[in-house]
Amino acid sequence: MTDPRLDGAPAPQAGSPVRFTRPLRDKPTWLTYVQISLWAWFLYAFGATQALLRDEQGTSRSVGSLHGSAFAVGGLVGAALAAPAIRRWGRGVVLRATALASMAALLVYTWPGASPALSMTGAALAALFGTAMLISTNAFLLDHQGPAGPAALTEANALASGAGILGPLIVGLGAATVLGWRWGLWIVVIGLALLELWRGRHVLAYGTRRLARDEAAHGRFPAAVYWSLGVIMAFLSTEFSLTLWGADLLRERCGFGGAAAAASLGAVTGGMLVGRIGGSRLAERHSSESVLKGSILVALAAFSVAWSFTVWPVVLLGMFLTGVGIGVHWPMGVARVARASGGNTDRASAAASFAGGISIAIAPLALGTLSDAFGFHVAFLLVPVFLLSALAIIWFHPVPDDVVPDVVATPH
Repeated sequence: MTDPRLDGAPAPQAGSPVRFTRPLRDKPTWLTYVQISLWAWFLYAFGATQALLRDEQGTSRSVGSLHGSAFAVGGLVGAALAAPAIRRWGRGVVLRATALASMAALLVYTWPGASPALSMTGAALAALFGTAMLISTNAFLLDHQGPAGPAALTEANALASGAGILGPLIVGLGAATVLGWRWGLWIVVIGLALLELWRGRHVLAYGTRRLARDEAAHGRFPAAVYWSLGVIMAFLSTEFSLTLWGADLLRERCGFGGAAAAASLGAVTGGMLVGRIGGSRLAERHSSESVLKGSILVALAAFSVAWSFTVWPVVLLGMFLTGVGIGVHWPMGVARVARASGGNTDRASAAASFAGGISIAIAPLALGTLSDAFGFHVAFLLVPVFLLSALAIIWFHPVPDDVVPDVVATPH
């Protein structure tokens, strides 16, 4: 069988290295790219709003960090419910329903004058529906694109990083003007509404109930999946420690104000954008495991610079380069879990999000609690611990770049 993404070459045999090629950019793919980007806008803007919301509500760091924990719990519930929901209603229906529900949850989180309990509820609901939406989009791209799935997922996340840059910047700009920081998140609500109008009524192209039930028949996960989930947990512990508490590190170490620190988180997401663009190209020439190992080493070296200095241009450069290193971690980590799962794409995507939700619940709370006792400088030493843990698992439990040759994505 020949895959058009392999430039006319025969599809690779099982066990051979995969040469990732340019993804098929049809309408469902572009819609999925936009949906992932809107989620990323909220995700990184959410981190930037934490210090601002804490100042507005007058809470301590430990209490404020419960927003991140509520977000993580909501993500866990969403990850647990996503695969059963897809089996019952189909991936396309779940994509639409979660997009609409996410809009409502964002309005709850950003309700002016909301109490901490209400804003935490909004954060939890946004994470619940947003995580289920992300699981569906990730699984769709990996299935729809066939051998080009990892490249497509990395490309989607590169675009999402661009949105992740804009989100904190708009939050910071809004906080410094009469618009207020909430407009940085209300843009996502508007974007999701326009997305569903663009999608129209053709949701079955994204997956039906029959397809989901056929996949569920593959059975239990192999052991390699669980080691790969450990890698995902270490990756997201690193990423969310930076995105949820990075603004406070800049305030403590560089003397930034709240609005400037929130906007400066764009350095991390800007680096992630560069890392994902470059990583998608590197994945065409090198194995996924090699790219991941190299990216971890880059992140470790760059974070040591950001952690060691107090001169703000140097710290921001270190944050940017850390973002370059961690940029490929989520998309290639999810592809690694799916690759190890033996064809259980929806379940693998859900498991990756569930594992990530656990790490998001624990890591930022642990870092916030440590910062209350020792300050952010000492607390951020958790980051190299997370990165070294991921490197050890990848080194001792590799997952080869093997694909099933007869799985070829076709346009819908």
